[in-house]
Amino acid sequence: MVNQGDIIFVDFDPQSGHEQKGRRPALVVSNNTFNRFSSMYMVCPITRTDKKHIFHILLDDRTKTTGVILCDQARILDVKARNYEFVERIPHDILDKAKNLLISFIE
Repeated sequence: MVNQGDIIFVDFDPQSGHEQKGRRPALVVSNNTFNRFSSMYMVCPITRTDKKHIFHILLDDRTKTTGVILCDQARILDVKARNYEFVERIPHDILDKAKNLLISFIE
């Protein structure tokens, strides 16, 4: 099972407009209760390009994955159908920042 806080490689194609595309790392942000009962997971893509956007979180040297988490591009994907691969777990404080940003979008 994929867990909240996992970084996975997953295919974001097909895409439209300004959405991220291609096979890339992503942070799983959906909680484990949701993940346990669904093959769909909410993920935020990760990119190497840092545009210093207020909804992006820079990964630091505690992860082998480099780049920024694009919280403003969260998507729900069937990661099993998109042949995901586990990469690593993210530090809790970075996961908390991502969750707080996502919550701020709907409050």
